[in-house]
Amino acid sequence: MAFSDFFKKGGKNSANAAKIGKTAQERKDISIEILKSQGVPFTLHLPLRYETDEVTPREKDEVIARAICSYAAIMCACSIRDEGKLADEDKQGVQGFLTNRYGCIDKLTRMERRVTQGEASRDEAVNMGWKYESLWALMWAMGLVEELRFPSEICDCAFVMDTFGGDFSARVKLRGTDEILQALDLIYRYHWACVNARVHGTDGAGLDEEVVMERRGGLEWLCCKGAGNDNLTDEYNAWDYPDLNTERPFFPLYVVRNFAEFRFRIKH
Repeated sequence: MAFSDFFKKGGKNSANAAKIGKTAQERKDISIEILKSQGVPFTLHLPLRYETDEVTPREKDEVIARAICSYAAIMCACSIRDEGKLADEDKQGVQGFLTNRYGCIDKLTRMERRVTQGEASRDEAVNMGWKYESLWALMWAMGLVEELRFPSEICDCAFVMDTFGGDFSARVKLRGTDEILQALDLIYRYHWACVNARVHGTDGAGLDEEVVMERRGGLEWLCCKGAGNDNLTDEYNAWDYPDLNTERPFFPLYVVRNFAEFRFRIKH
């Protein structure tokens, strides 16, 4: 099958499948064809992901609120990372942004609340800064980003800031569940390729594991509504600590809880 059959725009930089599977097996098959075309290692033994009827779609307002809270926390995290603290005026500014402008301050996760109140450590702030990529995945799902490009480099942070600097909510049009699940299946298999390359010291085909993990985290959150870790007020919730296993059954909880530490180690 021609390479252009799998991509809307063609080229290795594009990761939007023109074909969208209706079942988990169809999505896996499409993803594997994409991986073959891109020269990305894969295994046929990696399990299927969700069937469509296993996923409860998130409401538009829920996704918008999650994106706004994530953006606010990322901005605060960058200040802590670069300045060593969050200035009082920035604390007041983010509270006003979340309360007066969007009314979603109660939607912050525990870690986001720590960051926006200036209580996070620099290491925690560095980890939160990587949420740019999870947010990018949400922006794609909201139709604000046209395509999820091949995850070899970080997202367009300037575009993110421009988007959230204005009123974007009227432009949001959530993509369908099957399209989101197709993107999740592909990033799931990209993640396996990253782990395989890191463990065995082999070629990762240009994939950036940090970018892959965070984008997968955003897509996983979109698909886990109602799961046991879906309560954002819990410490180990599905946004701050997404399930990023590359096999099934999933990792034990203690592995998920140590994800932030693991991410810091591989980055340094």
